[in-house]
Amino acid sequence: MLTRYDAAPLDLIKKDAQTGFIHIANVPIARVGVFPYLKADNSVEMEAKLPTELLTQSTVKSAENKPVTDDHPAELVTQQNAAKYMKGFTASNAHVDHDTLRVDLTITDHDLINEINQGKQELSIGFQTDVVPVKGEFRGISYDSIQKNIQINHVAVVRRGRAGHNVRLIGDSAEMVEEHTKQRGEKMETTRVRLDGQNITVATADAAKIIKLDDDLSDKAKKIAALKKQIKDLEQQLAELEGKAKLNEASATKAQAKADALEKQLTKSYQYENDHLDEAVESRLSLINQIKPYLGDDYSFKGKSSKELKLAAIRQVDDTAELSNKSDEYIDAYFTAMDHNHQQAKVVGYRGPVLKTDSGSQSASELLKARYNLAKQAKGDK
Repeated sequence: MLTRYDAAPLDLIKKDAQTGFIHIANVPIARVGVFPYLKADNSVEMEAKLPTELLTQSTVKSAENKPVTDDHPAELVTQQNAAKYMKGFTASNAHVDHDTLRVDLTITDHDLINEINQGKQELSIGFQTDVVPVKGEFRGISYDSIQKNIQINHVAVVRRGRAGHNVRLIGDSAEMVEEHTKQRGEKMETTRVRLDGQNITVATADAAKIIKLDDDLSDKAKKIAALKKQIKDLEQQLAELEGKAKLNEASATKAQAKADALEKQLTKSYQYENDHLDEAVESRLSLINQIKPYLGDDYSFKGKSSKELKLAAIRQVDDTAELSNKSDEYIDAYFTAMDHNHQQAKVVGYRGPVLKTDSGSQSASELLKARYNLAKQAKGDK
């Protein structure tokens, strides 16, 4: 298991008036994130403190009642060397606040209290951890390995510290990447973040800003994509509506043309029906006038067909005529012959055959039958 150091600021300092000890409340001694390590071969390895590792109950409890030291000792603080290194202690109220591990501190050493009063006011935790080589990404930052089984050994008061600063004291000779200015001619701490789908190296201090910028750009890109999709959908709907409008217009034109044709046909039909109705009325009235001399004015013509009227007239003249099984053509010819003979009989000086009903004269049936045969021959019947 490797020993590491992480750093955090020291604030909210209170001095006990009786003992002169100082108390620091609710100190963020560690936080989740991805942090760089410069290894012996000058390669940079990114190690992750994930919430599932740093903020576990085991790790939180390991921060309680632990020694406070003046800088980091070259070894872990134990019972055998506590008198040499221990300058104070942590409280038993370690807890999680969002992404940080926090605890109260008490400093008892006179010299360290003076250093704190002179500006030495940052903290750095010393802890042991297992580094597991597993690649991944946390909040937009890629990492090469994960720190597991984190157990805090002590909290050091340091001259210069920063949350996320790590020192590898033993193990693989890895050392923390220091952040200094170029004027001092020393190295600047860098880290890798994902920007617009690609990993880039930036100053660690700027990583959070760049990640937020990338998130903002990503959100804007998503909104733009969503708006473009809405525009495309609306354009498609508009095209469909325009197509339907043209189709409806064509259908309406076709329907109007069909309606106009039907109206014209109906007009012709009405004209045709009216003409035929006139002809039918005229024919009916003519038939009634033709039959009245046989049936008289008191006869009811209503509801009777032409055939029924002709049969009634024939029976009025010759009630012996057998016409029940005769065709319409036969009845028409019979009536026409009978009426013709009757009309001829009314002409003064006519000496032709006269329709009579007595048995001594030529029967009306024979005359009408002859007339019917002549009519059929005129039509071309054999």
